[in-house]
Amino acid sequence: MQGVWSIVRAIGKFIIGLGGFTIGLLVIIGLIFAAVLRSPQPAPQVPDGAVLVLWPEGQIVEITETPDPLEVYFDTFNSRPAQTSIHDITTALRRAKSDDRISALALVTDSMSGIAPSHQHTIANAVRDFKSDGKKVYAISSAYSQSDYLIAAEADKIFLNPQGNVLLSGFARYRLYYKSLLDKIGANVNVFRVGTFKSAVEPFIRDDMSPAAKEANTVFLGGLWDQYVSSVEAARGFETGKISGDIDTISTNLASSGGDLAKLALNTGLVDVVGPTSAWREELVQEYGSSSYGDSFNQIHFQAYLAATNNRARGKNEIAVITAQGNIVMGEGPVSVAAADTLVGYIRSARTNSNTAAILLRVDSPGGSAFASELIRQELVTAQEQGIKVIASFGPVAASGGYWIAATADEIWAAPSSITGSIGIFGVIPTYEGTLSKVGISADGIGTTQLAGAFDVTRPLSDTTKDIIQQSIESGYEQFKQLVATGRNMTIEDVDKIGQGRVWIGATAKDLGLVDHLGGFDDALAAAARAAGVQDDYRATFYVEEPDPLDQFIADLLDSAVSHEPTDIFSSTSGPVGTLLQQAKNDLEFLSTLNDPAGRYLICFECEIR
Repeated sequence: MQGVWSIVRAIGKFIIGLGGFTIGLLVIIGLIFAAVLRSPQPAPQVPDGAVLVLWPEGQIVEITETPDPLEVYFDTFNSRPAQTSIHDITTALRRAKSDDRISALALVTDSMSGIAPSHQHTIANAVRDFKSDGKKVYAISSAYSQSDYLIAAEADKIFLNPQGNVLLSGFARYRLYYKSLLDKIGANVNVFRVGTFKSAVEPFIRDDMSPAAKEANTVFLGGLWDQYVSSVEAARGFETGKISGDIDTISTNLASSGGDLAKLALNTGLVDVVGPTSAWREELVQEYGSSSYGDSFNQIHFQAYLAATNNRARGKNEIAVITAQGNIVMGEGPVSVAAADTLVGYIRSARTNSNTAAILLRVDSPGGSAFASELIRQELVTAQEQGIKVIASFGPVAASGGYWIAATADEIWAAPSSITGSIGIFGVIPTYEGTLSKVGISADGIGTTQLAGAFDVTRPLSDTTKDIIQQSIESGYEQFKQLVATGRNMTIEDVDKIGQGRVWIGATAKDLGLVDHLGGFDDALAAAARAAGVQDDYRATFYVEEPDPLDQFIADLLDSAVSHEPTDIFSSTSGPVGTLLQQAKNDLEFLSTLNDPAGRYLICFECEIR
């Protein structure tokens, strides 16, 4: 009987295997058939007199991650946040300014979910430049966040839904602190640092923000707020001080508006029209005509416009754009992190490319591993030794390790609202002997020397181990100061005065000598071309990860490679509770993701202002 069951099981496995093979074969045949039948998609056409619809989705970043095509297609299962490249936005606006087919700009901000001050000002400046030739700009939103409004303020007419609002509140920096929690679970977080203002580790050793951190944060946040207020008041034609005055009297003003936030925005001049979606849509139809389908106004989405205008003559000399985005880590990684091996590989490819005229290092990073930061800087120095000019351009954040990698560049450019500096260094080594003791677990053993097992997380650090680490941290700070002094032609004493882990905005950093020029990406790109002597004939070449050929093939089949229309006018958020939990998760996971071989870190947590 057992033999019979064996035969039955074998037959069953054969049938299942045959079925799986058949399905797989059919899928492959189907993909090949679809690829054969699929004709190349023509480039989008730009209608005459069209309104360019600038509708960014998700986070505004330097370069976007290559999405998994199946995640994009089956968006129900897609947890990856949407992203839009700042360079796509500015390129579209720059091209559209001089394009006679584009009559106006419709700015829709509802789908943006995260944008740093520097990127806010960059887009606002690009919108201001777009309308400088007389083309009108319309801002449209169900509700404007503070970051959205800086951009929307540049519009000739701002529409707001009757259920919406515009609440300007200023900048703040609040963090979670875990000392009491760590004490309760018996975790011992050993901290080694140099710099009075190096507050990145404070959440693990304090229950509140230190006076030094409050002092430094007050200065740089105040500077950012001053820039914000000046930009909005100039754009809307307000008197100086109006915004601060309206914030101070918001309760009284809201009461006089009957508690209606949309009416408050209208009464205080923040918006021009309060009305439903049909109101602004009809106005644009009347002004610019109907779309080809007759269901809306004559328009083209900015991503479709980029696709329609990409076939342009390019210069032969390449300015290699190397982007350091996110935390600086060892090894390889996606564009969401500045992985040392990946960036070093890009720099090496650029410096060995005979077409490379100069390298533009674009930085949007709060730092990370000191070792990884130095590996990136060393490869840039090698390029300079070959005679290739290296120009650094700071985006939203270029602090701590983000500043280290650029310190010895030939020129440093920063936006006035870039967050930079944070010249300091620290080490963090958590040990859990107390935690284990609380649950009745102990650790014991022997080693051949006093350093054997010195970094075992089940045991406390010895005095000798602590001394070794502290000396290494202090040596790292001296090296940091020396790099800055050499690169910026300063004395070590002068660097120390503005170092100590203190954070500065770009405008102040320029006055202190930490950066050479104030300006955006395009300014730095032009400077790189001038430094290489190719200002009359050049093009920017972005070094980024190439999409997997199979993924690209599937994306082409599913039509998911480029989305020309946003999926929803409302951006999705996780809510205040989800945001709080995610912040705590990120902070505590930080302790488990430290991978610097020497245990030294250059990172600025307080630099995240979005």
